[in-house]
Amino acid sequence: MQFFALAGLVNGLSATFLGLFVFSRKPHDPRHKIYALFCLCLSVWSYAYFQWLLADNPTSALFWSRVFMAGAIFIPPAAFHHLIKLLERQIPHNFLVGNYVFSAMLFLGDWGPWVVADVRPKAIFPYWPDPGPLFHLHLIQFIVLAVLGLWILRRELRKSDGLRRNQIKFLILAEVVGWAGGLTNYPLWYDIPILPYGNILISVYTGIFAYAMVRYRLLEIEIVIKKSLIYALLLLILMIPCYLLVIWTQLAFFGTVSLPFSLINLFLLILVAFLFPKLRFRTEEAFERVLFKKRNDYRIALLSSSRDLVSMMDLQAISDSTVQTIGRALGVEKASLFLSDDLNESFNLKTSIGLKLDQSKKSILSRDSPLVQRLTKKPETLIREELGMADHGQEQKVLVEVLGQLETEVALPLMSKERLIGILNIGHKEAREMYSQEDLEVLSTLANQAAIALENARLYENLKQSQNTIRRADRLSSLGVLTAGLAHEIRNPLVAIRTFTQLLPERYQDREFREEFQVIALREVDRICGLVNDLLSFARPSTHNVTSENINDVVESIARILETQAKEKGVQIDHRLAPHLPKIWIDKEQLKQVFMNIILNAIQSIEGGGVVEVSTRPFKKDSSELFVQIGVRDSGVGIPEQDMENIFNPFFTTKKDGSGLGLSISHQIVQEHGGYVLVESKLGEGTTFLIHLPVKQFSP
Repeated sequence: MQFFALAGLVNGLSATFLGLFVFSRKPHDPRHKIYALFCLCLSVWSYAYFQWLLADNPTSALFWSRVFMAGAIFIPPAAFHHLIKLLERQIPHNFLVGNYVFSAMLFLGDWGPWVVADVRPKAIFPYWPDPGPLFHLHLIQFIVLAVLGLWILRRELRKSDGLRRNQIKFLILAEVVGWAGGLTNYPLWYDIPILPYGNILISVYTGIFAYAMVRYRLLEIEIVIKKSLIYALLLLILMIPCYLLVIWTQLAFFGTVSLPFSLINLFLLILVAFLFPKLRFRTEEAFERVLFKKRNDYRIALLSSSRDLVSMMDLQAISDSTVQTIGRALGVEKASLFLSDDLNESFNLKTSIGLKLDQSKKSILSRDSPLVQRLTKKPETLIREELGMADHGQEQKVLVEVLGQLETEVALPLMSKERLIGILNIGHKEAREMYSQEDLEVLSTLANQAAIALENARLYENLKQSQNTIRRADRLSSLGVLTAGLAHEIRNPLVAIRTFTQLLPERYQDREFREEFQVIALREVDRICGLVNDLLSFARPSTHNVTSENINDVVESIARILETQAKEKGVQIDHRLAPHLPKIWIDKEQLKQVFMNIILNAIQSIEGGGVVEVSTRPFKKDSSELFVQIGVRDSGVGIPEQDMENIFNPFFTTKKDGSGLGLSISHQIVQEHGGYVLVESKLGEGTTFLIHLPVKQFSP
């Protein structure tokens, strides 16, 4: 009987603690309020249940049995109400109110013989209550609400997914365990010899609901069940021998066994088993913060640095950050980082602190170096002192010698896809202290993160090189189109100049002819020079060079050299350039490529003659940030709606001879300048590209 009393006490304590805990998290949330109400009813039932089992006379037992029924009467409606609130289901308000009113009527009848008629001995219990006429109605309410709750959960499970589905699985588990455990209290009321062993499961029900409310992302239900079974098995294996030892010691020292004392010991053993792992780690962290502050600080610094490395994209910055962080955190005087060079088949010194290697020592880390060979075959941390103490032949001695030449105490391999991409060498710690296992674990974590960051940086550099190659190819493609047009454009003025030159000897005395010849020849030569200069300016390879420019000059230079292509297609290029535009910081050569691609596309989209309008104007985005807007509007065929979202994708093109790279490259260049591109198009009416470049106070 003491077990059932202890179960009642455990249920009461868990309901009180969890109710207060969940309510304190969100005291204004209706779900938390109703859960607290349910825990209050459960606490009343549990504490009175405990007192009832400790009663030593019929009068006291009858009183406490009516008190625990007062709590039990409100448990079904409160539990069902809380479930509905948690699921956010719409249940008729009258149904919930009706259940609470029904329970209130039972509550009033509970203080007479209508719910608990009397108490008498049953099974192992000296004072088990007899049911009154209203008790049967309470049991019906209990069963109806339990079945209805499970039916609602089953329907919710069918139409849910993801996190919601996992939460409902938890609630179904709680409902089955809780209601089944509570149901074991009723058979003995009807003289069915089933004892209420399931009472203790009500704490599981309360705990699962609290867990489902407090935690947003719940563990997979299958994992929880697996872990629960493992914990239960371990408890049986560990606790049963301990419990038997407690009983044996009582017999040995006192000659008798106290069941309450034994159960309390068992409960304490289970409590310690659950709390020890969590308390151990928290206590360890607290002691480290107080007693070993320096060690804790450098560990935090290293772990923080390892997280920051992944966000870097510059190879040299990652290398410097890794080595310098280790130097500062550990007080290391000497550290170095060697990275693989596939072209030269060696590992080159990328960065170091406190290390001065001559050229002969640098060549030690070739692909054939014993250190490289060892870390390639067996990528694990090498400690020079341990290698020196172990006697494993000539290979170990050579490794110790190599590490000594590099002034290294610890060598960490940097691995990526099972390939050695670098070696991180670290010298003596400050005060020449040894490297602990914890130090090595933190350094290994940093080395792994550094390896990922370095590999990402290399991939990023390769990507930039590929993009530059694509840009050059696109530039050459545009240059080919221009050259073909300019050849025709230059030939026409040259023919005029040649004709005047042939006639000049015959009409040299004609003053009017000479003056006209001079004006025409100079004009045509200037035009040819202008076209050639624009072409050379566009074709000339340039480094990244940001300067303050008037965007009108850049747009006009490109429009001028495209006039030939426009004339051939019967297209007129109209200029509507706003005067007094603010200068903007741009890479002029890159922006020329953008305008070349977009204006040339506009010309090519027009069939049978039309107009391309090139405009500029100041533009404010969201009434705050100032931009310069460059518009290119054509009267061409337009872009189909299904193609609009793909026009900036690489290699997407509707032209037979197009590469699909022009607009993609242009879009990327504008984004690199901090700008953006908008496109408007209607089939049969034309397309408008609006390029927005920010006006920034920037100094290159």
